[in-house]
Amino acid sequence: MDWISKQAESLESIQNLPSLKYVHPLMKSKWLNSNRYYGASPKLIEFYNKQKDFHAQIVKAFKEEGVPMLAGTDAGISGIVWGFSLHDELELLVDAGLTNEEALASATSLPAEWLEIGDKIGTIETGKFADLILLDKNPLTDINNTRTISGMFVDGKWLDKTKIDTILEKVANWNDANKEKFQWKNRKEL
Repeated sequence: MDWISKQAESLESIQNLPSLKYVHPLMKSKWLNSNRYYGASPKLIEFYNKQKDFHAQIVKAFKEEGVPMLAGTDAGISGIVWGFSLHDELELLVDAGLTNEEALASATSLPAEWLEIGDKIGTIETGKFADLILLDKNPLTDINNTRTISGMFVDGKWLDKTKIDTILEKVANWNDANKEKFQWKNRKEL
């Protein structure tokens, strides 16, 4: 709702996303040229803002009642860039009242428990899959430190920051080279 509310008034929130270069050109074009939220009426913008506030209140109420919450913003909504948006969600969960530790659990151990695969993933333990992100700074002191990725183990194989950046650069370059090929047309133009 935070992203929907922002883009209802302006597309700058999407245009200024550092991670936008990793979005497929067709999706990027759609988000910028045929955005279903942009240009909303003042009444609808007010509704979006109320929804955003309501969601923050729900997080607080769930926390007070001990209801487990799982992170999961990667839904393909415009402005929600897969993978990168998790950091935004963790920040929003902390802003809504979760501790840094609770927010981290919402993206690690709690989803594993909910999916009934906690014996395989979700925590760092002997015998579990070796998928792990190593950070340069402690996210327990500042949730934004989840963005300070030094490297990661994927299926037990180490990818350092240089390798990750190389992979991301290839994606960005491919997207840039193919942007003319994948232009979203408004329905009126078809």
